[in-house]
Amino acid sequence: MEETPPYNSTDKDKPQEPSSPVVDIPQTSPALGDISDSLKAPFLPHVNPDAISYEQVHTGVCVHIPGSAKMLFGDELVFYWGVNSSSTPILLKHVNSNSVVRVLCVSYHFIGCVQYGLVDLYVEVYRDQHLIGTSPALVVTVNRNSPVTPRQRQRKRNMIRRYAKKPDKNRF
Repeated sequence: MEETPPYNSTDKDKPQEPSSPVVDIPQTSPALGDISDSLKAPFLPHVNPDAISYEQVHTGVCVHIPGSAKMLFGDELVFYWGVNSSSTPILLKHVNSNSVVRVLCVSYHFIGCVQYGLVDLYVEVYRDQHLIGTSPALVVTVNRNSPVTPRQRQRKRNMIRRYAKKPDKNRF
């Protein structure tokens, strides 16, 4: 014996909508998964991230953005240096975890918001304008003044002593 669905009195009060044909809407992108676990933090070759000098950051610091096997040609990379950002597409056809997908030169002469002290560097990856991953952050220390070593301090003292005006004995 077949059961019939319960009758609802409001069903007959609703106007009947004309049945529309079923339209298959194509998806603009494949299922977007989170690739954050496969991303590595940006790195700075030949630079100590714990002590980036004033001179280095004004001359330019090379930042390498490592690849991931889950990155695809055309993915959009948004690189962040603190509050500053830069966007660029991936132009490599084949990306793996050993490749460097982008090399940027960051110079404070060309940055809108100059930051000193602790600065976070990280990358966001977008596919079809959807965020699909964020890399771990590399925290760097940008020094406002160049570090002064004890030897530099001693040299400065000697220069001050050597060239300081000595009082004139015959003045009064």
